[in-house]
Amino acid sequence: MKISLLGGGSWVTPIASTICHANLFSEVVWVEDTPGPLRDTLQDLKQAIAIGGVDTELRVTQELSALADSQVVILLPRASRAIQAQRRANASLAQHFARHIKRYAPKARVIVATPSACSIAFCIYRALEAEANQVIGLSGGIGCAYLKNQIAHRLSLSVQDVTVLAIGNDETIYPLPQYCRANGIPVSELLGVRQIVMLMEAAQDIHKKSNTVDAPYTLSAWISQLVTAIALDKQRIMCVSSLIQSSETQVYLNVPARVGRDGVESILQLDLTDSQRQQFTELVARSVKEQRLF
Repeated sequence: MKISLLGGGSWVTPIASTICHANLFSEVVWVEDTPGPLRDTLQDLKQAIAIGGVDTELRVTQELSALADSQVVILLPRASRAIQAQRRANASLAQHFARHIKRYAPKARVIVATPSACSIAFCIYRALEAEANQVIGLSGGIGCAYLKNQIAHRLSLSVQDVTVLAIGNDETIYPLPQYCRANGIPVSELLGVRQIVMLMEAAQDIHKKSNTVDAPYTLSAWISQLVTAIALDKQRIMCVSSLIQSSETQVYLNVPARVGRDGVESILQLDLTDSQRQQFTELVARSVKEQRLF
């Protein structure tokens, strides 16, 4: 399996390292649109993966034709900047790269790992005239990772035993306490109501700030889980930015989805409370408007 990385700047090194050391992919190509000083760093990474006995071929090129035959294409963020400028830059970058993805790798699974991932994923989906399962956004991961870590800390448990779930868009997430569990036990049976409310609000606040926070290692771990699920057809349930559509609406939202070889293979239905259902309805309406104007 061949993976191509687009954009990225200094983010590309930890992400490329994580992907290569998974040792699941025959080739990882970083397509950089401008020459930069990271070639020496990438050479160092090549030597590191050789020492580790990893057979993945890693190369850097400015030729966008190198996208050809990619099964997965990952769109990475630029360097941090003011949020409005960042959104414009990422939108422009997405439009630039979408033309070349459509030309050279039209069937690739496209992972959008930039800030405003829901909106960018929707832009890519429209530009590619893609299949519903083909474009996947990564948004909300920092908030969910914080929540998972904090629940484990409060309960003095391994994070391996903690699962969390949140729905949302680029601006807002709504953690769902009934789906946050410790080895299957609802956190409502292990923590007090006030503690749970404080944790959920803190996760929401972390998510709001995530568009302006550099978190390359969090992103690397998340990307690794996603590409592994695709490469090994693991059929994992993951909360990713996925296309929600009805007869009148198309919108990208963070929702739990089944991820396998074909990308987002299905979206899971949730049992929401009345207030959560109202929040979700309002979220859809806001997101439709924002993504049409992006």
